[in-house]
Amino acid sequence: MPSTRETLRQLLLHPTDFFERRRPADTLPYAVALVVVLAIATVVGTFVVGSMLAGAIDATVTMDNPERPPDWMCEDADSQGSTPTGCDEPETVERDAGALVYDAMTGYAPLLLFAPFVMWILGAIVLNVAGRLVEGSPTWSGTFALSGWAALPELGRLVVGVAALRYALWDTTITSVQQAPAALEAAMAPVAPIVTVATILTVGWQWHLLSGRLAVDADVHPRAAHVAVGVPLGVWLLLALA
Repeated sequence: MPSTRETLRQLLLHPTDFFERRRPADTLPYAVALVVVLAIATVVGTFVVGSMLAGAIDATVTMDNPERPPDWMCEDADSQGSTPTGCDEPETVERDAGALVYDAMTGYAPLLLFAPFVMWILGAIVLNVAGRLVEGSPTWSGTFALSGWAALPELGRLVVGVAALRYALWDTTITSVQQAPAALEAAMAPVAPIVTVATILTVGWQWHLLSGRLAVDADVHPRAAHVAVGVPLGVWLLLALA
């Protein structure tokens, strides 16, 4: 019986051989677990990125005071001799821009929690259709497993992206909200090629990984599986790099 290390090595480097012994459908529970891990990691990454951005911003924003009623209410109250609660509060207040950015980022956490599951379902549909277009007979359980395993390279890309942002913001301090976009773009410029390479490698890994699995699940020639997987992944890569 092969060791865990040898099994993992075969999975990553020789997926066709790996799934000749294990049908993709048989690995569905593990693929689902990967999607769950990616969803949790995405949410955690959102909080980490929000914290990093908040720490890099040392500026305030002037905004309307939410504790003060609208001007028309206070003006009408003066003419009628009664003042609503809060009219003596200042019209504007200063808020920490970093805290606002953090709140905005983390506000997307619930949406991002479901994003990997949506992509998993869409990926399974695309793989099933692609397998049939090359005259294969993929199973739904198999293509759902394949789509789930695509989360493994995405986990690697997520780690690289967060690490690249941490490096870019290490000694960056943004003191003006108006200049924040330009400052972030300048800070990310040195690591942008790394993120691009990570994206390309991620898609390449997914192509290599899923092609071997689709060839087994759909019972098609590996070259046909390479085309079936490569076309949608190529479109996804172009969108990711746009």
